[in-house]
Amino acid sequence: MTKFVKTQDLDKSAKLTLANMQEYYDMYGVDWTLSDVRSAIENLENYDLVNDDGVFGVVRLSFENNRCQLRDIQVVSNQQNKGLGALVISKVTELARQKQLGFIDLRVFKRSPAYRLYGRLGFVIESEDDKFYQMTLTVI
Repeated sequence: MTKFVKTQDLDKSAKLTLANMQEYYDMYGVDWTLSDVRSAIENLENYDLVNDDGVFGVVRLSFENNRCQLRDIQVVSNQQNKGLGALVISKVTELARQKQLGFIDLRVFKRSPAYRLYGRLGFVIESEDDKFYQMTLTVI
């Protein structure tokens, strides 16, 4: 069973993000340090992703104007491509429904394989720029 548990160690959470995203930061010339990532996440709702095997990732959310912003999902590398991302999205959707929110928004690098997952799960592209797709899921 997968649970969201409020993150207690933001430095550890930031390290996971930095490790997972370094390829994209390098690709796009983003020179972020652990301190930069920590600053970017400290005012979000940060949750550890926990299952029977322990912590396998993090999810970060914010809420505004009938919308849930899915700011970040990070899964440890040895647990990727096992369906956990889809499971996390279903949990976020459940949370948005509980909060009676109409939409879940996210931004994803165009080169990220997660883009295809989001499309399969019903997210649609609302806008794009040279690096990102802005995607939205209507919560029913």
